[in-house]
Amino acid sequence: MSVVPMAPQVPLEIESRWDDAHAARLSPAELLLYRSNLLGSDKRITNFGGGNTSAKLREKDPLTGADADVLWVKGSGGDLGTMKLDGFSTLYMEKFRALEKFYKPGTDNDAVMVPLYAHCAFNLNPRAASIDTPLHGFIDRAHVDHMHPDALIAIAASADSKKLTEEIFG
Repeated sequence: MSVVPMAPQVPLEIESRWDDAHAARLSPAELLLYRSNLLGSDKRITNFGGGNTSAKLREKDPLTGADADVLWVKGSGGDLGTMKLDGFSTLYMEKFRALEKFYKPGTDNDAVMVPLYAHCAFNLNPRAASIDTPLHGFIDRAHVDHMHPDALIAIAASADSKKLTEEIFG
């Protein structure tokens, strides 16, 4: 009689690497960076550089001193797992929301939208905003994270993706 070794059990959930004590010492922008680095450094969650994170934060306008709502979103390019604060694009939300009239669902918006992001830059930030910025700016949530996990990309790109999705996720 031969014994067939069992495959190791793979946890269904990914363990959290979040450290509450460390997070308690961070500013809102630093919390976004901390979250981004944790998500981006775990290749089970996203591929190299893949995904975007964002937060809508209150900042002091450097010109007027008044409070302004600012969208912090991962800038174009770079690696989410190793980026620093200067890897984020910062946009005035009021100006960014004015771009919604240019956004047409079901069309290639990039050619129209991307050149307009520079007109929304907060604090003269030169970092180019991601092409995924509308996903982050137009969703009515303070924090948005979207990742590009290789496993899900492989399922979605398969010829029988619908069948595979139903088998795996029900």
